[in-house]
Amino acid sequence: MSEGVAAALSEASYERLRRATETHREELVVRLAGEAGLRPAEIARVRPADVTTHDDGDATHYFLRVRGEDGEAARDAYLPADVEHDLRQYARTVGVGDDERVVPVSPRRVQMLVADVGDRAADRTGDDALREVSTRTLRQFFARQRLDEGVDPRAVAAAGGWERLASLDPFVDDADRGDVAAAFADTDLAPAHQPGDGAAAVDARFDAAFDRVRAVGDALAEASTRDGLERRACEALVAGDAYAFAWVARYSGGTLRDETHASADDATLDVSSDGGAVADALASGEVRVTNDVRGDAAFADWRGAADAAGFSAAAVVPVDDRETRYGVLVVGVDGEISERERALLADLGRRVGRTVTVVQQRQLLLADAVLELAFETTGEASFFAAAAAEHGCTFELDGVVPGEAGTLLYFVRLSGASAEAVLSWAADHPAVADGRLVRDYGDESLLELAVSGADVAKTLTDRGASVRELTATPAEQRVVVDVTTDTDVRSLVAAVTDAFPDTELVSKRERDRPDETAAAFRASLHESLTDKQASVLRAAYHAGYFEWPRGSTAEELADAIGITSPTLHNHLRRAQQKLLTAFFAEDDVGRGGVEWPDD
Repeated sequence: MSEGVAAALSEASYERLRRATETHREELVVRLAGEAGLRPAEIARVRPADVTTHDDGDATHYFLRVRGEDGEAARDAYLPADVEHDLRQYARTVGVGDDERVVPVSPRRVQMLVADVGDRAADRTGDDALREVSTRTLRQFFARQRLDEGVDPRAVAAAGGWERLASLDPFVDDADRGDVAAAFADTDLAPAHQPGDGAAAVDARFDAAFDRVRAVGDALAEASTRDGLERRACEALVAGDAYAFAWVARYSGGTLRDETHASADDATLDVSSDGGAVADALASGEVRVTNDVRGDAAFADWRGAADAAGFSAAAVVPVDDRETRYGVLVVGVDGEISERERALLADLGRRVGRTVTVVQQRQLLLADAVLELAFETTGEASFFAAAAAEHGCTFELDGVVPGEAGTLLYFVRLSGASAEAVLSWAADHPAVADGRLVRDYGDESLLELAVSGADVAKTLTDRGASVRELTATPAEQRVVVDVTTDTDVRSLVAAVTDAFPDTELVSKRERDRPDETAAAFRASLHESLTDKQASVLRAAYHAGYFEWPRGSTAEELADAIGITSPTLHNHLRRAQQKLLTAFFAEDDVGRGGVEWPDD
């Protein structure tokens, strides 16, 4: 890796790289390399139990015990608090035990994952230098950032695993007079700081902001509705001294509407106009910041709110989960917003967006009524439509589960064509990451297809819909999905038709879910399963893992999902135990039976 590439990975480039990640695991890998300085093999050995704390006065610092090949501790890497939060939240979400590997893949797979993110970032931004990003580049970024922030080189070397200080020389620029003066600023040789020292004020401001953002993360974990999570986010932001005003607007019927805010009751914003900072942030997907609300023309509509709530700087933060832009989060500050805080707020917007998606999916699972939407497409831009037209065959969906790196794993019944011909064609199709024959029934076949690219059903699923039916014939592809009753259908339809112009919404109806014991049973079971356990159990069912003879081996199933075989068995055992506990609860648990805990 050239030094030019390492130097080119600025904070802005690193942020673009993070925005190109499509799964929580991808983002965690990038952050462990770029913000904690871990090597690929070290990332692959991380376990939740490796996280330790160190109290320094009123502050708690996090460290990660980095293990060598023999499993013994090799060093302690410094773990930024928000990275520790993401690691802990990811491990809890996917059901990783304290002594289990968080990223159970090979070091080579970690390297490939980072390379894939770099290619994706380059494609999205046009910055071809990002194609050269590797785990080595990220470690160089880690070293340069820490040194630029004034961290003692000895601490950087110890945290990053460099044995000699000389290894850091490529990341240290030659010092000029200003650098030397800054280096002596806190020694007895320098004049005393005057009151109101600017750097100290900036650091204190960022610390306060970080504390509030972390509080929002904890509040989101307790939210069960979208209204609730937006209210909790705003209240957590203004609870300290960092933010004077917090406000959320969301899309409804294709229009952005004021939903909730926390601060002075009369400090509201008008978002009906098409221009200004809010429109800029929504169009670009980037945080829009001003440190002069009254003088910035893009924030002209904000002056009344600024006077009412007492803030002079503001930021507009897009709320999205990388697929769906739900609206904006706005904050007002009595002070200035730094570039570091801008990056912090961008991360907060993504966290809120991901939580909105999770909450809506949970509501969809438990709702008494849902909206049923049916789409039809006659073009071949959608994968299943193209495959059916190419081979003169029919596809019918058995089931779909999340796969690796943003893919969806479809189990479809194929009739009218040979499985070998379809799989051979699909292997060269850009929308398909992988495919295999699960079982041949003679007149039809069951295929497993990992779809990562353009398909109507995937586009809908990426935006929170639950696919109920999918059929594709040589004439058309039909997809029926369920969404929550408060879904912005207009925006959803626009997203689909923009991507697939030959697609139209052919029906929309509200459907009551039957009040049956089976439905209640499924809902209660889903509540007890982690996302990963539910996905693994569903994939195993559709892949014929429980049939005799088996339609798929554990190794085939683990490879398709992107996990190791031991991890697959772990999730399956826990999921099966919860399934049986729920089924036999009245018979066994009440008489001494106990559930197997996830920890």
